[in-house]
Amino acid sequence: MAGPYGERVMPLLKGAMGANRYQVVDPPDDLQRDDLIQRLNENAFKEPFSKATSGETLGWVNLHNLCVTEFSSEDSAYSQYLCFALRVDNKRLPAKLVRAELELRADNWMKERGADRIPSRVKRELKEQLELELLPQQLPSVNAHDICWDLANHRVWFFSNSRKVNESFRHRFGQTFDLDLVPVGVVGAMGRHPLVDTWLHRLDATGHSDYRTEHRA
Repeated sequence: MAGPYGERVMPLLKGAMGANRYQVVDPPDDLQRDDLIQRLNENAFKEPFSKATSGETLGWVNLHNLCVTEFSSEDSAYSQYLCFALRVDNKRLPAKLVRAELELRADNWMKERGADRIPSRVKRELKEQLELELLPQQLPSVNAHDICWDLANHRVWFFSNSRKVNESFRHRFGQTFDLDLVPVGVVGAMGRHPLVDTWLHRLDATGHSDYRTEHRA
């Protein structure tokens, strides 16, 4: 597979990784590739408005480069497949560093005022100010997870085994395309079997719930 930047890449097969398979629930008959690409562009990854923002930021990015947030048929569509990636950034301050810096500032506050203790309100304000100073200097952890969508058979491969990331992916997918995904596996196949009603008590014992239709929303 040739990338749009001239290099020859196989982004879905890089290194040792696992993939989770999903089935699109009740896909429309008139699923249009151009419409899907437009939705990708509308829901592409966006940097936080402020560099002092902490927490998780996610969105769709180009399969070939996680810094590219524009999509077209030329770099996202391969025969019946639509390929893109989910970028997940997570910005967190090192807890030990924050605790140590906050302790110094609290000590200075008490020394300046000859106080034996610092009010919780003041300590909270000092911590907020410290975070505002440190967060712009902190780079987020960055991950991109490849996605391959078989538009002909309505199957989706998501290249991550993290349960949390898979949950975020399914939620984002639903928001973007107005389509639900259910995992494809032994339990899921049993859940779609005509005799599922006679097996419910045994399926429930596995701890899975995705085979139930009420969990597909």
